[in-house]
Amino acid sequence: MITLWNDIRYALRGFRRTPLFTTVAILSLAFGIGANTAIFSLLDQVLLRLLPVKQPEQLTLLTMKGDFIGSNWGMNALSFPMYQDFKDNNHVFSGMFCRFPTQTSMGYGGHTELINAELVSGTYFPVLGIGAYLGRTFTAQDDGPPGAPPLAMLSYSFWRNRFSSNPAILGKKIIINGRALTIIGVAQPGFDGVELGRPTKVFVPIMMKAQITPNWDALKDRRSRWVNAFGRLKPGISYAQATASLQPFMHSMLELEVTQAAFRNVAPFDRQQFLKCTIEALPGSQGRSYLRQSLATPLWVLIALTGTVLLLACANLANLLLARSTTRAREFAIRLAIGAGRARVIRQLLVESILLSALGAVLGLLLAFWADRFLLNAYLPSESTGDLAISSLPDFRVLAFTLIVMLVTALLFGLIPALQSSRSEIAPTLKNQAGSVVAGNVPLRKALVALQVTLSLLLLIGAGLFMRTLANLRNLHPGFNPEHLLGFEIDPSLNGYTAERSKIFYNRLTDELRAWESSMTVQGYTVKAGEHPLPYMNSVSPDYFSTMGIPVLAGRDFTRKDTEEIKHGPDADDWSPTTILINEKFAKKYFKGRNPIGMHLGFGSDPGTKTDMEVIGVVADVKYNNLRDETPVQAYTPYLASHFPLGMTVYVRTTLEPEQLMPMLRHKVQQLDANIPVYAMRTTEAQIGQSLRTERLVASLSSIFGILATLLAVVGLYGVMAYTVARRTREIGIRMALGALQGNVLWMVMKEVALLIGLGAIVGVPLAIGLSRFVQSQLYGLPANDPLTLAAATITLVAVAGLAGFVPAVRASRIDPTRALRYE
Repeated sequence: MITLWNDIRYALRGFRRTPLFTTVAILSLAFGIGANTAIFSLLDQVLLRLLPVKQPEQLTLLTMKGDFIGSNWGMNALSFPMYQDFKDNNHVFSGMFCRFPTQTSMGYGGHTELINAELVSGTYFPVLGIGAYLGRTFTAQDDGPPGAPPLAMLSYSFWRNRFSSNPAILGKKIIINGRALTIIGVAQPGFDGVELGRPTKVFVPIMMKAQITPNWDALKDRRSRWVNAFGRLKPGISYAQATASLQPFMHSMLELEVTQAAFRNVAPFDRQQFLKCTIEALPGSQGRSYLRQSLATPLWVLIALTGTVLLLACANLANLLLARSTTRAREFAIRLAIGAGRARVIRQLLVESILLSALGAVLGLLLAFWADRFLLNAYLPSESTGDLAISSLPDFRVLAFTLIVMLVTALLFGLIPALQSSRSEIAPTLKNQAGSVVAGNVPLRKALVALQVTLSLLLLIGAGLFMRTLANLRNLHPGFNPEHLLGFEIDPSLNGYTAERSKIFYNRLTDELRAWESSMTVQGYTVKAGEHPLPYMNSVSPDYFSTMGIPVLAGRDFTRKDTEEIKHGPDADDWSPTTILINEKFAKKYFKGRNPIGMHLGFGSDPGTKTDMEVIGVVADVKYNNLRDETPVQAYTPYLASHFPLGMTVYVRTTLEPEQLMPMLRHKVQQLDANIPVYAMRTTEAQIGQSLRTERLVASLSSIFGILATLLAVVGLYGVMAYTVARRTREIGIRMALGALQGNVLWMVMKEVALLIGLGAIVGVPLAIGLSRFVQSQLYGLPANDPLTLAAATITLVAVAGLAGFVPAVRASRIDPTRALRYE
């Protein structure tokens, strides 16, 4: 330990004597290590981390696969009766629970806000192994008859932030969607539900489904898939074994269901396809998350980019250490001459490398903390319903990752220079002739430069592909005019409004200010086996298309007269409007060669479905979810003709700056009802920009990394060529004394520059083409091996690197032969 401490003190003294080298080295490492730590911190929290519950690796998520007949709410969903059947009839789970996420209006202390809530079964907390910080959690006894008990639990973070950690909150009531619920507990710290990106604020018993989601009670409906069902595997049971064990019971359930009245009019082919549905037990240790799904590929791409930047920094630093070793040749020779072994010299140099890497890692952690805060605010902003529950503070896992990266980095850039320096030839070096060391270093330094050129080219090509993708998406017209367009969302039903009250409210709001999915039957369209028209449905008001700037290509827009409803059968939900509009893609697909105006549609796909909705207009195609998606088949119904009008998005077009209208719009809604929250107010241009946040993140960071990589490669190339020119000064002087022209000397140096750049490009371009297939899913409007991007990146790197090599070449061509012959 004493020897190690002495090595550290000696290394620090050496760093103080070479401040420029030390500064460049630490900054290079700080950028490389910091970038990797920042991206790993996000990747770890989004993709790698398990749920903070008891033995999360035992959890499994059930999903139904196949042609389901009925409604579906999100991925990995089952009907509530199916969940109950599995819970009561399985031999592979020690326990099961189900949940359903929803947005609710919460009132407390005279303030109303929109929050994320989760309807959960009474087994939710016991199966997860989550206890209560205050009060108690739900139990199986809370799964009583529908509508009872009116209880609620708070997440720890919501209790701390919204209720100021008030322990007297137990027993108090909060108003959820117009219903008074009694708070019985606060969940333990660190648990915000099982869905990343959608942290739960309030937990409610699932038996209150009808009260919390007004006008939609699906507790007994086998045709509605809406709950996520989780199970805890018994010891020794695998996912495959669980799937095999559940499948026979699944099949018996399906055979029972097809005998029910809901299947009376289902076509034989559809019935057969339904019976082929299967159940699968998926890993549930991370819960479920749309955010994880959308960010998986971008984060892996970014970690690959930052890893490449770190490799570049290591190559550059190795070059610096090799150059520095030539100035320390006498020091190493003296150490070896007085009895030090090679291992002792290598240890000293590795201590210096580790110390440099440690200093870079400390600074890198600070940069990573700042970078993560910037990325979260700029590219992963909070949604309208709450934060993403992702922290920029480094924890033990991030610190461990940084430590590993620090040690690996120190070995990467420090080992080869240490091995080279420990081979000093004692006698020649002590005579102040370090030729052997220098000659041994130059080929290695050139190889490192070629490697830097290759890695830089990879990053530049990647940056070019992502930047062009972002440009293609930004230039893509969404199908409507987003300029001076403002939108916000409201849902009176969350405040206890009945259907009739909601319609009156929407009518008044529209006067003051002047979407769902279902299968359909098309008049005169022959349905192919297994195929039914399944358009994206949107309920809109009159003047929606003129406000959005969507042209009506044929027919007319809705008017107030189009709000009549048709009742088809005895069920209360069996309603539809009398008129409908379709988009151009719908018309071309289902009315090919026919005029759609005056034709009729009907909700449902069963034989004999009534087609009572008249097509009164065809509108232009518009994007639906995001700019990347293909334009879908769409249909529009008048929103006041809906039997149960729920939440709506209100759009207002103005000649003023939209931001100026935001306070006025909130005031208008509050004048009608001060208890209805207005949320997600934003300009449409901002919404489009928000939809491209992942593309902006990848494009921005890849561009920064590409520029940084090019600078590192340029510095490395310049350093090697400048050193080569200095080493060959006498040779150049002799050549010029014998009659060589400046152009000859210039070309002699530039040949080496061209060789290094060429080697890097020859390896880099094919490697980029081979690796580009891994990022194809992140591109839009261009192939992964886009020749324009490949050519532009290659030309840019050749030009910049060529300029870096040209400066030493010019200096060599201007050497004075007389002075050069006296040069030592």
